[in-house]
Order: sequence, then structure tokens, then C-alpha cells
Amino acid sequence: MANSIPVVPTYGGTHYETLVPDTLDLADRARIALNGLGGTIDPDCGYSMFFSVSYACRTPYMRHQGSADITCDPKFGESFPLMRIMCGSDVHADVEAAHRSELMSRLCLEDGLYYNVVREDRPWSLGYNPAFDGNLGGDDLSNVGACGRMLRALVTWREREGDPGLDPHIRALVRGLSNVAVCRDDYAFYPMGVGEPFSRPRAGWPDAEEPVSETEGGEGSVVAYHGNQIQGLMRWYALSGDAQALALAGKLARFCVLPRFWGGIVDLEGSGAHLVGHVAPGRSDPPGVAGAEQGHWYTHFHARAIALRGVLEYARATQDARMMEFVRRAYDFTSSMGIPRLGWVNCWPARNVAVEACALGDLVALGIRLSDAGMGDYWDDVDAVVRNHLIEQQLVRADLLERIRENSPARGDVGALPGQESTHDVIARSLGNFAGAATPADIPSPWVMQCCTGNATQGLYYAWEGIVRADGDSAQVNLLLNRASPWLDVDSFLPFEGRVEIHVRTARQVAVRIPWWVRRPDLRTELNRQVVVGVWAGNYLAFRGLHPGDRLDLRFPVPESTASYTAAAHIPGQECVYTLSLRGSTVLAVSPHDGQPTTYPLYQREAMRSAEAPVKRVTQFIADGTVTGW
Repeated sequence: MANSIPVVPTYGGTHYETLVPDTLDLADRARIALNGLGGTIDPDCGYSMFFSVSYACRTPYMRHQGSADITCDPKFGESFPLMRIMCGSDVHADVEAAHRSELMSRLCLEDGLYYNVVREDRPWSLGYNPAFDGNLGGDDLSNVGACGRMLRALVTWREREGDPGLDPHIRALVRGLSNVAVCRDDYAFYPMGVGEPFSRPRAGWPDAEEPVSETEGGEGSVVAYHGNQIQGLMRWYALSGDAQALALAGKLARFCVLPRFWGGIVDLEGSGAHLVGHVAPGRSDPPGVAGAEQGHWYTHFHARAIALRGVLEYARATQDARMMEFVRRAYDFTSSMGIPRLGWVNCWPARNVAVEACALGDLVALGIRLSDAGMGDYWDDVDAVVRNHLIEQQLVRADLLERIRENSPARGDVGALPGQESTHDVIARSLGNFAGAATPADIPSPWVMQCCTGNATQGLYYAWEGIVRADGDSAQVNLLLNRASPWLDVDSFLPFEGRVEIHVRTARQVAVRIPWWVRRPDLRTELNRQVVVGVWAGNYLAFRGLHPGDRLDLRFPVPESTASYTAAAHIPGQECVYTLSLRGSTVLAVSPHDGQPTTYPLYQREAMRSAEAPVKRVTQFIADGTVTGW
């Protein structure tokens, strides 16, 4: 195994005190996310995560969940620096350093893979799900999806810290992922392997059979285990120009868009696929719609989104118009599977009514990246996800979790192995994690699977990074959310007041995107308290000739509205109509709630009905550098 390299990164930047509106600030969400990230890493188990956290029992507990810990650990490795860039906090910095060293120790420079290593003191570590683990044997396992996540973490560290000492490890992973891929025609894939799907024993693949359907394998997804590699490969290509990374990304992307994995439901009997009940009987594309060519899906959305995000990164870099169109149409189709104004999508349309927090991070990423690619203007979609379900699904109310604990039964004998679980101060340690699943109104019997925390925290970063962008002395404000930046500060009084203040630092030109629900004739703009007229360019209002210290004010009415939407209309007996109360794009209330004492209710936002935003004094942080290649 590779030796760990010096870590303990420092996050330089500027701290300053100021008075700001007490409204949604993603930097605040990053601070509490750091609590959950660090608090659910286990120092007694090599600084690996507890993959699951359960609250709906008299004694909440955290549990190591076999290979899921090892597969998802790199997500935390990537999230830690992103959260610190946002807020400047050093909480759990020692835990992050130890966690990073553990991740590096799992890399094998000889074959270039990231391993789940057999350990006598962790007898649970190789198993994933007894229903399909099969004959695990006694060999170390390398899950290729986990290799992709580790590649993403390494490239994030490399971009943020500029440390060339990481390059040999990154190049080794690129080489290793290339060597174990199976090539067919112009595409490449990974075989199913053993244990967790797409896990390769150190001795090699048991066979080289090609997956034939999306629902093949115990997890019910094929493309999910190929997409993270594409993202990591393309991010490394952008930094290094590595031709091997680009070539492999292209082959994997072409595999992921094969028609067999998309479109309406087909009869897979006799195909050899292992179906696990994810398919909605009778669902198919309408007559005349070639859904397989347009990224239509009817199974696990997060699994699909992993692939779509990878394909989009490859398509953007190579200007592959057909692949970009595929991702855009898949994204648009996804909107029809949820409630877009709530930022909610039904992740398992054949099974239940729930969104995984993983998928919320994916929705933010896809909306921003499609906008960046010029495939549309999806910033209102991003705004809806971030203001609503993304932050609602972050568990920040200890009082609600305590109420749920008090109203839950005691656990029976669950057969936990020594060292596999912890019941120590679980609620306090895990605040800031993201719930695994939620309806539009509630989180029933809340629990966490840390794949969701990893993805959703990164979704916070994607939105935060996208609030303000700059090129030279020109800045662009895409979201009317609070943010301090080197170019300007945004103070947003939404949803209490239709008021946004922009405090200029270095920008000389500023273009502000105006949400769709603001009536342009009602918009008033002032520069240093004097009326000023901007120039419209699409949805952006541009101002020129600005100077340091200038203050640009935007004021507009915030309309209140109600709207009703049906979730899971296609599942007999599970369809439910939800009514939303909104101010602008912020959802104030959702009904009906299930009202159960073991449920974490969402959208308890009565305080937001006030006509005046509260203010607070805070310490703002502006990082010396950010990660833009995500």
C-alpha cells in the first residue's frame, strides 16, 4: 500500500466582522456539516466513517455498514475541504487529517487501485448485502466506483492545495482504472465482480461478462458504478491534459449512454439480469417517444445522475453535442418525476415516495453544469433545490431528533459485532448530516446513510460557488443568496423582503440574474442610494462603471402563492397531493404532514412570514482560493 503523504491542509483567507441579514447562508450550513462529517468518523476503526446513523430508537446508534464505509469514505475526503473553503472553520481538522491518511493508505501504487483491505479486527468490512454478497473469499476488494470517488477526492485536494506530490497517486489510479476496464468496440466497462457490485478481487475479475441491463446486480444499477470515474478522469484531464484519462473517460461515457440502460421498461426475463423490484410494471415511454435516446429512466435516480454527471463533463470538454443533448433531455425528464418548485424528485418511482439527499446534490450539480455548458438557464431550478429540500433534509434540529428518540421503541438484538456500532452522544455528533430519504413534507423515522451526506454537502458547495462568479473585473451573480467573495458581497433579505444589497469590492461590472417570479416593471435599482438603470441581457441585469465601496440595491415585491402537486401519481394507493405555500421561490409550508411522533417534520417556517428580515453580526470568511473544476 502507498505510504500516507503529509496532509493537514491549511485554508488561508480573510475573516471580518459585519452585520448581515439573518437569512439562508450556505456558509453556516457548511459549518454544521463539518460537525457531522467529523463526528461520524470512527477513530477506533482507522478513521473510517460510520455509514449509517439511526435515530428512531430509544438509543440512537451509528453503525459500520460493511464495504459501504470504504466505498463512501472518499466522499467525506472530498467534502471536508469544500466545507472549509465555504466557512473557514477548522473544527475536526485533526479528524480530517487522520481520515485523509487512512484513505491514502488504501491506495496501491503497484496496480493503481483503491482497496477494501481484509482486516481481522473488522470482520464486517467486506460484506455489502447478504442477499447478493455471494462467495466473498478472503481477498482484498477494489470497488471501481470507489476508485472513481477516490480519484475525485485526490483531484479536489490537488486543485485546492496545488501539491504535486499527489500526482503519482492520481496517475496510478488513472492507470489502474484503465488496466482493469474491459474494452468492446469504442466503449469500455467493468464486470460485476463479487460482493458489492463491481468489486474486483486483488487476484483479478472472476469473469469479463458485460452487463446487459441497468437493473443488473444487487444494487439495481450498472451506470452508477461507472460515472464517478468519468468525473474524476475529466477533472484530472482539465488540470493535467492526461491523454489516458481522456481516452478512458470517453470509452466509459459511451458505455453509459448505450440504449439498453435507458428508456421504457422491457421484458428482461431470461436475460441473466438480477432484477430487484425497482421496475414499475407496465411503465413505458408514450407512443412515438424514443426514451432510450433521451435519457428517460424509471429506476434509482441518484444512480442515473452519477452517470449523467460524468457524461456531461466528458461532453463539455470534447464538445460532444449529442451527449450534451442526452444529459439535458434526461434532466428535463427528471423534472417530470418530482415537484420542481420544491426541489424534490421521486428517486424510486417504482417503489415509494422519497428523495435521497444524494440526489439533491446531483440536481444542483446538473442544473449548474448544464447552465455553464450553455444548454439552458437552470438557475431557478437550482435556487428551488437549495432554498428548499436540500437544506431541509440537513438534520440540524437536535430537539426534533430527541423527540423522535423519546417516542421510539427500544432495539432488540441486532447482532452487531464488537466495534461495529457506537451509541455515544449520537445526536450531537451527527448534527449536520443529511437524512437518507424524505417525502415532500417529512422525514419518517429519520436515518442517515453517509453516501447522502457526502453528496449533499458537495451540493451545498456547488451552489455556494455558483452564487458569484468572476472573470477579470466582471462579476456575475447567479443566485440571490448570501455570500462573501473577493469581488463583491451579496446580502439577501429573501424571503422576508424583496431586497438584495451588493457590496462592491473589486468588480467593475456586475450582472445580476433576476428570478423568474420577479416582475421586471416592479424592479427598482439604486447605486449608492441613487436610482440607476441597468441593461438587460437575457435574465441578467448588468451594471457598469462600479468602484470599490459602491453599494448596489435591488428591491422588488415578493409574491405569495399556493400550489398543489401530485407525487407518485403512477403508484396506486401511494399517490398524494401536496400543497405548497410560497414566498417567491421559498417554500414556507407543505401539507399534509404525516403527524407521527417519530417523524422529523419539514418546512417549519412560520417565522419567514414576517415582512422584515432579522439581522445578525457575524464573522465572514473569504478563502484565498476555491475549487472550480468540480
